[in-house]
Amino acid sequence: MNLIDKCYYGIGIFAKGGGGGGAGVVDYPAYMKTFHGQILDHNGVDTPTISLMDAMNAAFGNSPYAGEVAYDPDADIAAMIASVTANQALVTLLSTGTGLDTLVSGVLDHARVDLAVTEFANDLSDRLLAEVVPRFEAGMRDINAVSSSAFAVGRAILEVAQTRQVAKFSADLHMKAFSDDALRLIALKLEYQKFATHYIAEANRIKIVAKGEELESNLEIGEADATWDLEVFQHGGNLLAGIGGGVMTSNKKKKNKAASAIGGAMTGAAAGAVVGAEIGSVGSGYGALIGAVLGAAIGFLSE
Repeated sequence: MNLIDKCYYGIGIFAKGGGGGGAGVVDYPAYMKTFHGQILDHNGVDTPTISLMDAMNAAFGNSPYAGEVAYDPDADIAAMIASVTANQALVTLLSTGTGLDTLVSGVLDHARVDLAVTEFANDLSDRLLAEVVPRFEAGMRDINAVSSSAFAVGRAILEVAQTRQVAKFSADLHMKAFSDDALRLIALKLEYQKFATHYIAEANRIKIVAKGEELESNLEIGEADATWDLEVFQHGGNLLAGIGGGVMTSNKKKKNKAASAIGGAMTGAAAGAVVGAEIGSVGSGYGALIGAVLGAAIGFLSE
């Protein structure tokens, strides 16, 4: 067998495998044609009650996506923002020029402190004259020293001790008013402001994520509606091309889960930090980390 004969022999072998004949006629193996005939019409036993064209004509212009829109979160977002705004208004009442200044001024008011010092001095003086001095004088009389210089010195020492106690009480009261009460009020205001700022940022973050997902969903719905008729043609073409394996698959974009996952992570981190803060400053870090992981997982699973 020469080279040309070998080539023709090889072509003949390949032709027996199906896919085309010598005259350009496309053919397929018998088992493929048998299967296609059975699956298509049960080898001629079944007849369709509706043609492919009937189904395609019924589907044309009847996209289930027409007129559909994504869920609009505006009402929920507005309620959330209103709640945060109301909280900020309460915090503003403690801002400069309002109730906080009045409270701090009242705490640091010298007249109020001086009145308390005067009351303490009067009470101490009454107790000194009613209890301490009589006991001192009785002791001095027992030793017959009422007319001595020791009696006068002793009375002076008692009065100096009283003055020192009053002075110490006054200093402690002024210091407490400044270091404890006033600073505590200021720290309370700052804590409220931090609380309000956190939830303002949280509300805006949720708004951004929600509106972004709404826009993405609307784009997906619009794309599905616009390509509906084209996909109807694709299904018809797939039926005709099924025997040859030339079937096209839909390449629809799946929703990006990143936005929900990020939103869930941030929400979980915020919640974890709040819970962690209840068990101390160290716990807040672990709480934020655990909350972020759980929030991200929930964001993915909720899609």
